[in-house]
Amino acid sequence: MKKTDWQKIIKASADPARVQDFLNSTGEAGSRSQLDKLSADSARVLAALLSGSQFLAELLLAQPGLLAIFDFERLRFPRRAQGLRREVEDTLKSLRDARDYAGALAELRRFKQREMLRIAARDLGRLTDVVEVTRELSDLADICLDAVLQIVSQQFSEKFGMPFHQDDRGHWRPTPFCIFGLGKLGGQELNYSSDVDLLFLYGEEGEVFKEPPAKKSLPRAVMSSHQFFCKLAETLSAEVSRPTPDGFLYRVDSRLRPEGDAGPLARSLASCENYYAQWGQTWERMMLIKARKVTGDEALATEFLEMIQPFRFPRSVSPEILHEIAATKERIENEVVRAGELERNVKLGRGGIREIEFIVQSLQVLHAGRSPFLQISQTLPCLEKLAQYGLISRDDARQLDAACRFLRDVEHRLQMENNLQTHTIPDDRLAQSRLARLMNFKSLKEFQVALHAHGRQVRRVYESLFKSDSPRSPDASLPGFAGADDEWRHLLAARSFREPQKAMELFKEFAEGPGYLHVSLRTTELARQLILKYLSLCPPSPPAEKSGLQDVRSPILSDPDRVLARLDSFIAAYGSRATLFELWNNNPKFFELLLLLFDRSEFLAGAAIHAPDLIDGLVTGGRLQRRKTAAGILNELRFGRDDADQFLWLRRYHETELMRLALRDIPGDAGVDQTPAELSALAEACLQYALEVVLRQNKIKSPPLAIIGLGKLGGGEIAYGSDLDLFFVAGSREKNLPRLQKIAAGVMDLLSRRTEQGIVFHTDARLRPDGEKGLLVQSLDACEEYYRQRAQLWEIQALTRARFIAGNAADGEKFQKLVVQMTDFSNPRSPNNRRFPDWKKEIHKMRLRIENERTPVGQDTLAIKTGKGGLMDVEFVAQVLCLENGWHEPNTLRALERARANKILPHAEKLIENYLQLRRVEAILRRWSDEGETVLPDDAPAFYRVSVRCGFDSPEKFQAALAKWRKAIREVYAAVFLR
Repeated sequence: MKKTDWQKIIKASADPARVQDFLNSTGEAGSRSQLDKLSADSARVLAALLSGSQFLAELLLAQPGLLAIFDFERLRFPRRAQGLRREVEDTLKSLRDARDYAGALAELRRFKQREMLRIAARDLGRLTDVVEVTRELSDLADICLDAVLQIVSQQFSEKFGMPFHQDDRGHWRPTPFCIFGLGKLGGQELNYSSDVDLLFLYGEEGEVFKEPPAKKSLPRAVMSSHQFFCKLAETLSAEVSRPTPDGFLYRVDSRLRPEGDAGPLARSLASCENYYAQWGQTWERMMLIKARKVTGDEALATEFLEMIQPFRFPRSVSPEILHEIAATKERIENEVVRAGELERNVKLGRGGIREIEFIVQSLQVLHAGRSPFLQISQTLPCLEKLAQYGLISRDDARQLDAACRFLRDVEHRLQMENNLQTHTIPDDRLAQSRLARLMNFKSLKEFQVALHAHGRQVRRVYESLFKSDSPRSPDASLPGFAGADDEWRHLLAARSFREPQKAMELFKEFAEGPGYLHVSLRTTELARQLILKYLSLCPPSPPAEKSGLQDVRSPILSDPDRVLARLDSFIAAYGSRATLFELWNNNPKFFELLLLLFDRSEFLAGAAIHAPDLIDGLVTGGRLQRRKTAAGILNELRFGRDDADQFLWLRRYHETELMRLALRDIPGDAGVDQTPAELSALAEACLQYALEVVLRQNKIKSPPLAIIGLGKLGGGEIAYGSDLDLFFVAGSREKNLPRLQKIAAGVMDLLSRRTEQGIVFHTDARLRPDGEKGLLVQSLDACEEYYRQRAQLWEIQALTRARFIAGNAADGEKFQKLVVQMTDFSNPRSPNNRRFPDWKKEIHKMRLRIENERTPVGQDTLAIKTGKGGLMDVEFVAQVLCLENGWHEPNTLRALERARANKILPHAEKLIENYLQLRRVEAILRRWSDEGETVLPDDAPAFYRVSVRCGFDSPEKFQAALAKWRKAIREVYAAVFLR
């Protein structure tokens, strides 16, 4: 190049004096010929580099051979990671093979130095943008770290051997290891002078052996795998950050690992899982968003990312985390940023890069669990997605994008000057003016205007997200646990706890952990908020006003002591206290629902404790809102048709569905008739599925029999703990009835055999012709002969609730026609009217006999089914109306509604209203134990608990309501039977 060309380039540069000094120095060093060979474009890039970095100018003076990098055609394009990786592998292979590890590391440092110079030249020469620069810097770091790991691993394997662990079958396997990048490295947004934030992970605990171990010959272990990997991580970190004449690679920061400086340098996968589940903090959720495998075992890295997925991207999280994040940022401003630098620190100051990152990562924590497309580790692409999903406006996204690019550019120019980790604009005016020129501004004022404008826009969006008009709700109304036993006992006694001392100990463990387990401050804070919620659901006992709690709700929990014991067992079974408390605080309705479940159902509480993930999946998966039909349930059951253990499959499915229905039923989200209808649909589907299973086992293609439901099953009124009253019928042409007995018995056995997982439904076939003496499966002809000639009146009455459920539809329809004929007493000349001329009086006598014989002596007021004015009164009214009018309506409520519509039922509204009230009480009673309970407890404390579950705050009010309902029912019963 001509001297005049250089003069033009020097004059146009951001720092002409520095460029001229370099040219003068190179001339003295004898490198002028290399400079003269540069093209004008290459010279302009060199001048830009010299203006922007004193450190790199000195490097070029010390190593003039590096001027060969300034080939403009090569600088125009970025280098791909694959090409860089091949270059490093080719360069280091021979050195590694020769065991020249020091030489290999020195060569790696020189490679990194050359590439940093190349990237900086492209950057300062404006041949690229900030996104491409940070990606190239990150790729370079990945390659260097991978190379160091290979060198150190080779040294360790030669010196110590290899780590192994045993798999589930007892076989010894090599233990994998990997390194994750966090922070800017993880997000592939590395700066020129960034630390590399690393997390070291290994697969399983095990031991290190010189020779591969086998089951029969186990060599002596050199050390534990934990010791090996911690030493490996320590050595790698030292080599990466070691200063040498060739410079150093990177500063390593491993303080973002679990427990920070106090924790081990390397952890197993299980150890990390336990840590994040028990003690993970909000900042760690945000930090792990950028977690990315840098080098090491791919399968282990994938498993780690899958393991932390629900932690870093929770499906639901409380917006309160915004308070935590804002407090963290405020602490940074107060404690980390030096006085007078708050407006000049482009990373940590107001309107800086960290605020943009906090905006993006906070919205990711809040929403990415439900929106997988937000699960992005890089800031700028995520901004675009946030706008696309409407979580920030498109204008805000554009402004934040522009600000981030601008501020990162400024940050790079600050760091390149002297290769220092700085983020603060100097207070020297000359230095500021040079920075403005490097940023392509004509004047310092223009640069300052742009800088302040970007900062204001970032701060505006940040404050709109993090500024809260309402302070966080304090838990000051709860005492601490240290030295406050008396205060706690008084508080709990005022909330109806029978054993305040025991409850206090359980609450202490709830908040602080069971002694042997460390619980984070965050988890304890969440626990105290949950305790407040818990106590607000407990009924007050005098003197409630002295308890220290305000705005106590009406009593909901009937037995706070029992519920707390169940809650303690559930937490122990679930295992992940911190995750659970986050989930409950983020979804307080979930927590309340769980407490109500423990209070309202002893048998479902046991199921929840036995399988704690069951409720989690139902609630967070949104499955509670679905209403299922028998056909829909049957389709779901058929997904398990290939399971080897059909008993287990049916029981697990039934347990899940029963829990789903109860979780809708308990808070009152389902109507009075909805739960019986869905329980009936579940029973019908299970019967149909069980029949299909048995037919397949017997290699029968089409069903040779029909299953008829009687009682509550026939009426579609199944309650918790109901038996399934069954009746099996076959076509008149069926000759092989003994074969069908086996099929019917198989269906009943599949549903009602008691196994370790319990039963599906109790089945009862005693309502068939001739009862237990009759055949389990009977032909249609035999049924017709029996009901026309020999059946008793109560058996005819039972047919009013008969309904085809499953199996051969044609046979079911024929039986249904027979039922309609047999239960039609509307024609005085019908055969049954001639057989039972006083049938209505006989049914009334039968009802009174049941009332006298099946109601416990002295407990008529407690017998809500068989007692006077009980449920059986209503059922008999409905059945008599059907017989009398020739209707076939198996469902009690629909039969009453039909009678009301036809205006043949006196005081129909009163009967229906009070019947539904009594049925609700029956459901609550049965839901507790899943047994066919129809008698209220005579024990006073137990009766009180049922009263509360039924929505009454005193047993007296509950008794009065029961008496009122039953009196009204008996009055209508009398009007029907005694008119």
